[in-house]
Amino acid sequence: MLRWNLCCVSNRLAADGHKFQTMTYKRFASLPRDEAVAVLSARTLNNIRVTSKILEQCADNNWGYRVSSSLFPLLTYDTAGLDLESYPDRIEIMETLVGCSNIVRKKNIRISCHPDQFNVLASEGQKQVRRTITQLNQHGWLMDVLGGHRNYLTPINIHVNCTKGAPRDIAARFMRNLSKCDDAVRSRLVVENEDRGIWTPKLLAQHFDLPITYDNLHHKCLPDGFTESKAASICYQKWKRNGCDIPIFHYSESHPDKSNPRTHAEMPTSKPNDYGFSMPVDYDIELKQKDFAIAALD
Repeated sequence: MLRWNLCCVSNRLAADGHKFQTMTYKRFASLPRDEAVAVLSARTLNNIRVTSKILEQCADNNWGYRVSSSLFPLLTYDTAGLDLESYPDRIEIMETLVGCSNIVRKKNIRISCHPDQFNVLASEGQKQVRRTITQLNQHGWLMDVLGGHRNYLTPINIHVNCTKGAPRDIAARFMRNLSKCDDAVRSRLVVENEDRGIWTPKLLAQHFDLPITYDNLHHKCLPDGFTESKAASICYQKWKRNGCDIPIFHYSESHPDKSNPRTHAEMPTSKPNDYGFSMPVDYDIELKQKDFAIAALD
C-alpha cells in the first residue's frame, strides 16, 4: 500500500494567491528595526495561514504533508537577533499554529520536515554545528507545536552531507552532535541517501542505526551496486528496527529535457514502487508540479 505526501508547496493554492513569503537579511537590515520586525511578523503569520490551507487540502485528499522549512524567515539567523515573542503578530501566529495542530490531529495527517542542506551535524566546524543544532531544534519545536508525534511517525529528515574523514568517524561525529539536540529532534531524526558524495543506502546502513529515507532518484545518481529493491529493503528494515512500520521514502524522476539527471521532472511518467513490502510506505512526491503531480499518480 502506497500513500502520497505533498512537499511544502501547493501549486493549486499558490495559483489562487496563497503563497509563502520570505525576507532576505539584506532587506531586513535596510529597514528601521521596528518596521523590519513588523514586516517579518506579518510574513510569518501569512506563512502559517498558508500552511493551514495546505493541511486542509491534504486532509481532503488523504495525503501526508512535508511542512515547509521556510515558515519563519530569519528567526534562527543569529545576526538578526530575533525572538518570536517580539513579533507584533505573535498571539495570532500561535493561535493559527494551534489551529494547524487541530487539523493534523483530527484529520490524522502525517507531517514531517526536511531542513536544508546547510544543516551539517557532522561538520568539523563548531560554528556550523551550533547553527545546525539551532535550526534542528527550531524544527523539533515546530513539529511539537503542529501536533506531530515524538517518534519516527513525524520524521525530521536530513542529509549527512559530509565527506571529510573516514565514514566511521563522520558517523560518530554526527551522532555526538545529535546527542546535543533537544529530544524533539533526537526522537525524530532520520538520514537520507544522497545524489553525490559518498552516502549511499549501503554506506548509511553500515554506519547508522537511524531510519534511512530511501530516495530513488538519488540512488540512480549515486549508485552503490545495490538494486533499487535491495537498497529500499535495507532502508525499510532500519525503520522497522527503530519501531516504525511506515517509512517515508522520496520519489522523483529525472527531467526528460535536462542533461543533469539530478534535475527533477515536472510530472510523473511512472509510479513509486512498493517493492513487495508487507507494510505501507509513505512517499514524499518531489516532482516539481507538487499537488498536480500527485493527482496524476492517483
